[in-house]
Amino acid sequence: MIRPVLPHLVHKLAALITAALLALFCTSTVASSIVMAPFQSHYSVDYSGFRASRVVSLERTGSDYILRSTTKLKGFARLSGFGPVYEVSRFEMHDGVIRPLLYTVGDGQNKHKRDIRIEFDWKTGLSRGFAKNKEQTFPLESGMQDPLTFELMARLEFSRGQRAPHYLVHEGHRIRDYVFVEQEPETLEIAGQSVATMRFFIDRSSSRELYYWFASKPHFTSIQLRQEHNGKVKATVILSHSTMLE
Repeated sequence: MIRPVLPHLVHKLAALITAALLALFCTSTVASSIVMAPFQSHYSVDYSGFRASRVVSLERTGSDYILRSTTKLKGFARLSGFGPVYEVSRFEMHDGVIRPLLYTVGDGQNKHKRDIRIEFDWKTGLSRGFAKNKEQTFPLESGMQDPLTFELMARLEFSRGQRAPHYLVHEGHRIRDYVFVEQEPETLEIAGQSVATMRFFIDRSSSRELYYWFASKPHFTSIQLRQEHNGKVKATVILSHSTMLE
């Protein structure tokens, strides 16, 4: 009697594929949970000769997340009269994607000309806010990010094996495409550690070119960013310490 070998092999192959997919899903879930864990990162900033410090943190509040960035001028730059710049994004996770709810940026001095506020109303599909000293309203699209969350969303996608993120980013007075273009990897020295990084050019269709360096693993921490204009470096932001590298 000839045994039904073919059906047996088909079932075995299906079981192996299912197991492989399950393992891949579990690995991706673990990696994503690492990226979304609370953290605090400290950066040194040089903007056209002005020095500053920047602290970025993530915390969980109920079902939502709060992503904060505080930038303070240092040295003689503090005498300019500009206070710290506070940037805050409250967001939720929706089907594995960051969905901004409220984004604000300002110096806390009621100088509304520089302030930005964006309320994301996903039920109506509209944003309402304030930027460039006037009220602003734009239609929302699925996957849209704000100027703070796009970086975290990219890290989340890196943890899932994606290497070419592409987002619509709501900047308050306009919405722009941010396309990540991977370049040659580099090794950077951060706080006495050699960190292998992935380098990306962020194509925003702007004359101000933006470059990011992310740690290769496990948190895909933002290590360095640089802005260039007409071939000259206008700003650099370099990681000095992060709980993600401890």
